[in-house]
Amino acid sequence: MIAEGWSLALVAWCLSALALAFGAFLGARGLLDPHWAQRLVRLQPDEQGGGFAEFRATYGGLFLGLHLAALLFALLWIVRGGALVGVMATGACAVIAAAWAGTAFGRAVSVWRDRAYTRFNLFSAGLEVLIAIVIGAPWLLWSAGPN
Repeated sequence: MIAEGWSLALVAWCLSALALAFGAFLGARGLLDPHWAQRLVRLQPDEQGGGFAEFRATYGGLFLGLHLAALLFALLWIVRGGALVGVMATGACAVIAAAWAGTAFGRAVSVWRDRAYTRFNLFSAGLEVLIAIVIGAPWLLWSAGPN
């Protein structure tokens, strides 16, 4: 793909790869430093001693694994192209974008139902929507039809 020159699709893929790398960074940081993940998501571990394992697993390992897998597919597509890799990368990006969009939706429901109208929630929802759009850009372009 990169050998064909710059196009809107290639720019979308590169931006998606950067957003996926950001997600992988969040996961790696949460895996290595569960106290940081705790502060980021504003939650407390339970008294039973397994709370930080949950931060490492969900905010660390899950985020890292999801984003790294999609990043690998995206980078393979950017560098080598190929129909099968393109389909896998596009699907992975669509699924992860849907997860980020769902996160923003859940936060919006909380703002509405819980009256949690804070600067943090508004900023976070906006950032989550932006990341969903950027990660999903290759799928959005593909689903719009031929360029």
